[in-house]
Amino acid sequence: MTDTRNVFALIVAVMILQIAGGLTAVLTPLGLEAMGTPPQAIGLIAALHAAGFMLGAWTAPRALAGFGNIRLFAAASALNAVSVLCMSLLHGAMFWAPLRLMMGISFAYMFTSVESWLGSSVPEKSRGHVMGIYHTGAKLSLILGPFFVAGLSPLDTRAYTWAAMFLTLALVPVCLTQQEEPPAPQRKAMPLREIYALAPAAVIGVLMAGVINTGAQSLLPVYFEDFKLYGGGTGAAAVASGAAWLGGLIMQWPAGRLSDHVERRLVIAGICTLSGLAALLIAVFGKALGEVGVIVVLGFWGAGSLSFYGLSVAHAIDRTPRELIPHVMSGLLFVWAGGSISGPLIAGFAMRGFGRLGLFGLMGVLLLLVAVMMVWRVRAKPMPVGEKHEEWSPILPTPLASVEIDPRMSEQSEQGELDLGPKTDTQPVAAETEADI
Repeated sequence: MTDTRNVFALIVAVMILQIAGGLTAVLTPLGLEAMGTPPQAIGLIAALHAAGFMLGAWTAPRALAGFGNIRLFAAASALNAVSVLCMSLLHGAMFWAPLRLMMGISFAYMFTSVESWLGSSVPEKSRGHVMGIYHTGAKLSLILGPFFVAGLSPLDTRAYTWAAMFLTLALVPVCLTQQEEPPAPQRKAMPLREIYALAPAAVIGVLMAGVINTGAQSLLPVYFEDFKLYGGGTGAAAVASGAAWLGGLIMQWPAGRLSDHVERRLVIAGICTLSGLAALLIAVFGKALGEVGVIVVLGFWGAGSLSFYGLSVAHAIDRTPRELIPHVMSGLLFVWAGGSISGPLIAGFAMRGFGRLGLFGLMGVLLLLVAVMMVWRVRAKPMPVGEKHEEWSPILPTPLASVEIDPRMSEQSEQGELDLGPKTDTQPVAAETEADI
């Protein structure tokens, strides 16, 4: 408990930040829809947010080295709040697109500032416990956020004021904490081909998590805007978002614990099959299920779809030498962000071409494809007899300037730079991380 109290201010800051994140995730697609923006353009703007997130993850270690955690968090929070307020003043997809790009960069900087701080402050013996509290709190905030704007018009200025208020409030615990900032990071990248060679299934899983989850969530509020639940509009979108995240929150612990004893890739295949069937059920029988029925089935979709990212990362950790874990985690984040760019674009075209059937029909097919690929990887490369899984802990896809939060990190990774082999100019270098935080 003492270790948790030491970083309590940072955990509170992220919970406040995630309230704003969940709120804007609902407001943005509904606001664009209210302005008459076609679904593929909504998907494009969601992709720009993911691209900003990716760019922010790439440049965050350099920014941390130059400005420090508190100043970078404060600057990013201010830019984020200003961007949200500008969205309430400037209505139009062409104005919102660069603002969402800026918000993606800012969110990446804020998460990286806090998580690098947590990674250096929490001792190894209690790291899993503290990070479990951290990620559970973050998911609860994502569920809570949309309800602050339930019942408001998606273009109502008050809705964006709520988001800007929480982004500003997140500054308070970070700026007033007495916890000492971590030292400036050193940067080191690992080629993606080497990460794939270590754990192909993990790279596939993380990529598809970005495509499926970001694609579905970018258009989820549009899908549910005609529902009458909780007053319809933003209220229905809040209920839908909450149901999906609640399903993920309930499933993450049992699925993670099961994967400590059973081949992780088979667990991923199982929950993706559950989620894929739920998505296809919504796509084909949505009207027959009724609004309440769709929300219930959506919870089953979220249970699998919003949980397999962490299991994919855990599988990568199982296959990775300890001294390379920070570099592998950083590379996986880059892969996830790449999928998050393409996901909303694909989802937008699917919904444009096939309507409501297209969104969940596409996600269902992709989830079942993930399940098939995981079974194929198990057959291609079974887990060695006697190999022990590392203890699982819940993980959200947020930028990690220090991935020492993983309980397997040893002091060896803190001794200096690592020889990762030659790196050419053609290799993607993103979300760079350091081993000594």
